[in-house]
Amino acid sequence: SAVAAAAAKPVVVVMLTATPLDISAILNNPRVGAVLHAGVPAVAAIGLSPLLYGLVSPAGRLVQTVYPASFATQLSIFDMNMRPGPSKWPAPGCTNPDRSKCPMGTNPGRTHRFYTGTPVLPFGFGLSFSTFAYEIVSAPDLRTISLAPLREMLARNEKLERTFAAAADNVAATQYAVKVTNTGTMKADDVVLGFLSPPSAAGVPIQSLFAFERVSLAPKESKIVWLYPALSDFAQVDGAGRRYALSGEYAVRFGVRETSSHGMGFAEQALLAV
Repeated sequence: SAVAAAAAKPVVVVMLTATPLDISAILNNPRVGAVLHAGVPAVAAIGLSPLLYGLVSPAGRLVQTVYPASFATQLSIFDMNMRPGPSKWPAPGCTNPDRSKCPMGTNPGRTHRFYTGTPVLPFGFGLSFSTFAYEIVSAPDLRTISLAPLREMLARNEKLERTFAAAADNVAATQYAVKVTNTGTMKADDVVLGFLSPPSAAGVPIQSLFAFERVSLAPKESKIVWLYPALSDFAQVDGAGRRYALSGEYAVRFGVRETSSHGMGFAEQALLAV
């Protein structure tokens, strides 16, 4: 804060860490112009100079959800559950030596798939020196797909005692073509992220990343990227550990909504799986 206050120009903060840290104070500081997350300080640090001097545009995406600091006060470090809900472990901060008398914690969920709170920065967040626009130009006919092949695969796997991943991960359930346009004035790469949000049901993920594609674009140039949700993306696991096909209306999104206000591409549409 002292450095930013004394600076004559907006400050660029370079973060060299592999751990997601609550940087709310930095993001809310009006004297901070940008934050560059460079990960672990290794050979990748060589690429910082071209970015800081504006010679090339960044195109990275956060591979983690950045939680608020309050996340650490909500659940015990021994609670490794991904899904949100009441914790079986005492809440942090209880000093009673009789742990049975401590209040239980509450798990807000972990990762972008299950976290129910408001992140400081969401998984997949990343900005550019340019701006982009997305348009879904090809999608499933009638926006409906059949999960019959998935149900048949699950029944066949159970009968033959085969692993689900070996049979389903590389089988495309449908395909999307997304037109990506560099609407800015600088040549830049963009990474198109494809997310799938299943129908609301207890225990299912809020969203899952089903595909991503990197594309390099000159100013005003457009390219088509193809992203393919797999059959496995439409399967969930019940309380007994068995996979099943989850039918209903899914939301298909390309890009991260929180970056759209910063000039990054975003598009979405509904998909009915029956």
